[in-house]
Amino acid sequence: MAQSFTRRNSVVDIAFADSMGIDAFQRLRVSTPTYIFDAQQTYDLQPLLFEQVTAGSGATVTHDSTNRQALMTFASTPTGGKAFMQSYEHFRYQPGRCQQIFISGNLGATVANVVKFMGYSDGSNGIEVQRTGTADQIVLYSDSGVGDQTVVQADWNIDPLDGTGPSGLTLDLTKQQLVVIDLQALYSGRVRVGFDIDGQTALVHQFTDANVFSSPYFQTANLPIRVGMTCTGTVSATMNFTCCSVVSEGGLAPREAEGFTFAAEGTVTASSGARTHILSVRPKTTFNSIVNRSKFIPETLTMLVTGVNPVLWELCLGQAISGTTAFNDVNATYSGFEYNTAGTISGSPAIVIASGYVGASATANGAVQTELVSRFPITLDVAGAVRALGTLSVIVTGIGGTSATRSSLNWRELR
Repeated sequence: MAQSFTRRNSVVDIAFADSMGIDAFQRLRVSTPTYIFDAQQTYDLQPLLFEQVTAGSGATVTHDSTNRQALMTFASTPTGGKAFMQSYEHFRYQPGRCQQIFISGNLGATVANVVKFMGYSDGSNGIEVQRTGTADQIVLYSDSGVGDQTVVQADWNIDPLDGTGPSGLTLDLTKQQLVVIDLQALYSGRVRVGFDIDGQTALVHQFTDANVFSSPYFQTANLPIRVGMTCTGTVSATMNFTCCSVVSEGGLAPREAEGFTFAAEGTVTASSGARTHILSVRPKTTFNSIVNRSKFIPETLTMLVTGVNPVLWELCLGQAISGTTAFNDVNATYSGFEYNTAGTISGSPAIVIASGYVGASATANGAVQTELVSRFPITLDVAGAVRALGTLSVIVTGIGGTSATRSSLNWRELR
């Protein structure tokens, strides 16, 4: 790594050459990144973390158990076909901290009328490496006033990876690749894209937007991982997706200082020997008329039994409710979430993520508070609709008889 020393009024300035040795904010990289998200396809397609989106006959996303990866396939799939995976969570960018993304997979051969992509993107905003039937390119998607920016391989401004650039490397997108993206958002910064080959990151292109455009270069840096392909003709094609991670360089804000805290409470008489709904919380579809991608971080669950019998409580995902199914705003102005306390149990929950017992009010254990830590994304789906596994519910069961019960759920919201 190059360095220079300049004496100026007896002060020595030290500078490092621009490379992947420094992050998006020109800070020297050290080996203490904070990982926001990571996922492998070792056992399955990680359906709790990723939505598999398919459209059109012959479009599939399946698990390749031999290579432990996701396999996207078009088999004579008509125009409008889709086969991609997108993380449910949109990972929050913290201004002033470099966001770094790693994605591995194999885009495979070029196919006419097919766009294959790997990126940090929702398809409207974000950054993707793409392979089309006619070009390999990097696209910075934007719904802001700047609009999309597309740069084909021959025009990559750092290294075209055709054997003539600084690295001397020639890119072969029919082979397994590790895509590297880093960005300083603040919506007026720099985005860099490269490929990690033989343990070295070859930067290939950078988008510079400060002092260039009159609008932010995209609307949001709070984005998901998105990998797959779409088509505009009847085609057959394949590609794969292996692994990914999202890293915040410069650390994360302290837990106690990050996010906005909210709470919701429910009361019910727990049925004897039968599950009874007491409280459900889920994201609203919009916040200030914008699709709601707020991050939900559960904090604590407090249970109080005022009845004469003990109660089993369960914290669940995918618990359907019937009867009164309408949800109410937690706080119409400031919260991106809504709650229901009136619905009745319909079927069984998809997942019980925590449970415990609370003694009757006549005992010393009539109340309990549990700290919650969960990786399950409490989010909308890719299309921005409410989903069952994005709804968190508390249910209670009376033991030996009915019992009056109260529950309070506390959480933080990041936007």
